[in-house]
Amino acid sequence: MRDMFLRRRLTPTTLRRTAAMACIGALVGLAACSGTEAADPDFTDGKGISATVLPQIAAPGEEPEAANDADYVVDATIEGAEEGREVELQVADGDDWEIADTAETDAEGRVSLRVAKTGDLRVVADGDTPVGIELSTDDAPKETFVDEFDAKNKDWATRDQGYAGVRMCSKASDDAREWVDGVLRLSVIDDPDREKCRYKKKQYDYRLNGHLGSAYTFVYGHAAARIKFQDLRGQHGSFWLQGLGLTPTGDPKETGAEIDVIEFFGNDHPEGGLTSFVYWQPKKGSKTAGGWVKNPEQYGDDWSSKFHVFSVEWTPEKYVFRIDGQVTNTITEGISGRPEFLVLSLLSSDYELQHLKGDKLPQHMDVDWARVWAEPTP
Repeated sequence: MRDMFLRRRLTPTTLRRTAAMACIGALVGLAACSGTEAADPDFTDGKGISATVLPQIAAPGEEPEAANDADYVVDATIEGAEEGREVELQVADGDDWEIADTAETDAEGRVSLRVAKTGDLRVVADGDTPVGIELSTDDAPKETFVDEFDAKNKDWATRDQGYAGVRMCSKASDDAREWVDGVLRLSVIDDPDREKCRYKKKQYDYRLNGHLGSAYTFVYGHAAARIKFQDLRGQHGSFWLQGLGLTPTGDPKETGAEIDVIEFFGNDHPEGGLTSFVYWQPKKGSKTAGGWVKNPEQYGDDWSSKFHVFSVEWTPEKYVFRIDGQVTNTITEGISGRPEFLVLSLLSSDYELQHLKGDKLPQHMDVDWARVWAEPTP
């Protein structure tokens, strides 16, 4: 179980003492001992362990926070580790080492660890054969785009969509978005200028949706947004990427894909409410990969009362989706190779209308910040 900053100091003396104790079985990720003394461990070769420093993509909390206050994430894999092996992330503090985070490996030997401080790091896994590796937050990808939504930004515009397709009863509108208290607030509200909309022989109020697209585009990298979602079913909050222009058919490397980093369908949804999908159009028909986030309670159960960071790592080979740095899904199909832009939306699609009466509006989705770590598209 995680225990951020346990304030346990690992001095050279402590390390040597702990290494000596390894002779009688108390190993804490240190090198083999000789007699009752042992040299400080050498983690530089990283034998038996691999790790990568990811950007600042973890920041659960109730209030808005500066983007740079988010935690770095270290994604580590212990070769041959069984599920439940304890792993430590340590951060340098002068000549000492401080435990920043602890977690247990999953069935694939993988673990996600967090650190708020910048500087030198090392990952240590105990056990019969302790292993470790040295890293630094300097190894993390460099930020290329950020918006903290303290004020309206020309990089974002309401999309010209609505009263068509799956949203015959709603449209995007400037009236459904505002910048307030350091967040971008997207809403679903009644459209006061229209009468009732008919869908499947029932009548509903027309609605306005908060739906913004960015002018910033990129190919490959990490994209993240810190979001507090709406409460109820009847609309879905989303952070997603979409390719420029019309969606042609063919190889997604050439034509792009819709990358739904996260969608939330409400706290009262029977499947837990969270999805991540990829959509693309080959020469015939359309294809989809992804699905509902399994066991979402392991990542949090407070999607409308707390902010969480939802991110995607997009490479030429795969998409890795995360919540506060924890991997929720990996998709190796439909890999886009063209420039994509960010989209933030709270959409009321016609198939959802039955779940929410007008007297429950407005509903809100708050976005604290959005960031990208990639080379910008020329």
